[in-house]
Amino acid sequence: MLHEGCSILILITIDELYGSYSNSIANITGDIVYNLNNDKDIPFNKIDIMITYGSKKDWELLEKLPNLKWIQVFQTGIESAPLKIIESKDITLTNVRDIYGAPMSEYAMSLILYQVREIGRFVKNKKYKIYDRTKLVDEANKKTLGIFGTGLIGKELAKKAQSFDMKVIGFNTSGKPVQFFDETYTWDKKNFMISKCDFIVLLLPLTQDTYHLFSEKEFEIMKENAYLINIGRGPLVKEKELVDALNTKKIKGAALDVFDEEPLPEDSLLWQAENLIITPHLSGKTKYFFERCITIFQENYQYYKKGKPLKFSVDFTKGY
Repeated sequence: MLHEGCSILILITIDELYGSYSNSIANITGDIVYNLNNDKDIPFNKIDIMITYGSKKDWELLEKLPNLKWIQVFQTGIESAPLKIIESKDITLTNVRDIYGAPMSEYAMSLILYQVREIGRFVKNKKYKIYDRTKLVDEANKKTLGIFGTGLIGKELAKKAQSFDMKVIGFNTSGKPVQFFDETYTWDKKNFMISKCDFIVLLLPLTQDTYHLFSEKEFEIMKENAYLINIGRGPLVKEKELVDALNTKKIKGAALDVFDEEPLPEDSLLWQAENLIITPHLSGKTKYFFERCITIFQENYQYYKKGKPLKFSVDFTKGY
């Protein structure tokens, strides 16, 4: 617990914030800051603000927080949030946005370059002391990148891809032109778009329409040398059918940073899939992540103290 004697009580449920980050939040606000798994005797009935990742366990705390007025989620996705309950309790819910463009676009481009330059082969060759110049590598130049989701992250990725002279095509709900995209498509041209791509990056939110957006049919449409990267939501991809597509070489490879179940269970078939790179939901989370989140919280805290509308407030009618 930090800075006793202040009027506003803040509960942090994110273990990674314990220590210097909690101290930073306490110094910014001058309030009492509790850490859920590190402090004892937390007065749950008096907590005003909760900072959370929005895990299921954290949402279960709501019944213990009758005085809660504001929930700050340190991520964009709030699909698991009990929106009706939060709205009924007249609690303001905010998330973080506009901080993922640089890290997530870098993540996607690093995988594209890793594949075309066959870095994995050279890492393996070093292990076995193989010096082989007979097999030449490919280039990103002139390859077609399809980005499903043309928002801020998609545009940042498109801009980076164009700097490598890639052709960039995008998918959104309107099909309207977007800066840095050579072409944009919507649902009626989805399969056509898929068939043209050498690389596909998924950035879409999870909705009824996007659930299992990529399954057996889409893998059949993809080029045999195509590569799929999912950094949107796990259920955008039907995992079992991706495994089948990889093992039968219907597509060249894939990378997943998000999954149906996280952490990814040890018995998941994904661990054994051919040519699949797995990262633990870190595409947007670099060492600058918490600093960016705290900056957003700091700005919102000033609005909160003044009774003004908070930035990045979730619209309960839309669910985002």
